[in-house]
Amino acid sequence: MPDLAYHPAAFPSNPPSDCDAPAAILTADRNAFDQLARTKVHWNRPGWSDETRIVYWLLTFDEDPALAKSAADIQSALAPLDYDLIDAVDLHLTLTRAGSRDQLTDSEIDTLASVAVGRLGPAFELTAHPLAGSAGAVRYSVTPWTPVVALHATLSALHHELGLPGGKSTERFRPHLGVAYSRGERAAQPVIDTVASLRALPPVDLTIAHVDLVELRREPGRYAWDLLHRVPLTQAEPTEG
Repeated sequence: MPDLAYHPAAFPSNPPSDCDAPAAILTADRNAFDQLARTKVHWNRPGWSDETRIVYWLLTFDEDPALAKSAADIQSALAPLDYDLIDAVDLHLTLTRAGSRDQLTDSEIDTLASVAVGRLGPAFELTAHPLAGSAGAVRYSVTPWTPVVALHATLSALHHELGLPGGKSTERFRPHLGVAYSRGERAAQPVIDTVASLRALPPVDLTIAHVDLVELRREPGRYAWDLLHRVPLTQAEPTEG
């Protein structure tokens, strides 16, 4: 698995000192967020339009009531900030892109999903921790990073193996789970203060048992997608005792 590395376009630019240690991950995420001077508009992204369709790998959580309840509590506190709040059915952790829809044939997408079966490792547990963010979003920190980074690396290797465009390099990957998108540029301190006040909320434990290959699009104030393939993770081997 590739090591994560400093990258000026990643957030945080420096990865945590230990990708398995919750304290290190939370410190890196929160320190970077707490040092922001201004927010930016999340939706101002070069290359995106209403017609853009991109094939992505996501972790999705539409059937997790505990996460939905936690996100709703957080979003209630965020409401005065005038962010675009992410519906429970839209909560997701972005892994990586496979390519834009006009770069990939239906056959290539089907082959990618088929080849991925049995290659993505075992199911694993994550914890979503309130709360940090970036200039363009408010988001949970997730721990540990290692199994998610391993997924990214494996998917990137599959894209290379099949000659597909793929996405960003694994060394700049920073796992996170968004709850709200910024739609304005302004001083960040009021957002930072609100987010800091929510860090006493309990974390949420998540079981990751599948990865979704989707066709992603933007709609007003949200990302939406059509599910192309759901690839199950393998079951971990029982431990002999």
